[in-house]
Amino acid sequence: MNEIPIEDVIRDNIKALRKQLGWSQELLAEKTGVSAPYITQIEVGKRTPSLDIVERLALALGVEYKTLFESHGTSSTSSEGQFYKLPLESMLISAVTDTIHNTFKNA
Repeated sequence: MNEIPIEDVIRDNIKALRKQLGWSQELLAEKTGVSAPYITQIEVGKRTPSLDIVERLALALGVEYKTLFESHGTSSTSSEGQFYKLPLESMLISAVTDTIHNTFKNA
């Protein structure tokens, strides 16, 4: 099975969710408090957001932050263009990201 780099997964999910909402990069930047060029750099793979920025992006996009870490194969969208989750993968990612989040919160 081919592993997709987590940076690609995050980038694809941010872009797919933003487009699903019909938002521009500028609007997402405004809602997260980061610059529009930074959003562009994330989406084209020139920057990888910190966990803090991932959490801010997820909040603005209306999903749990761990959703941005969920891989969906080669695409973050279904054939209808709607974002979806894989249940088992979602549970595993939830457990890992909850542990990471709690570790940083308690550090």
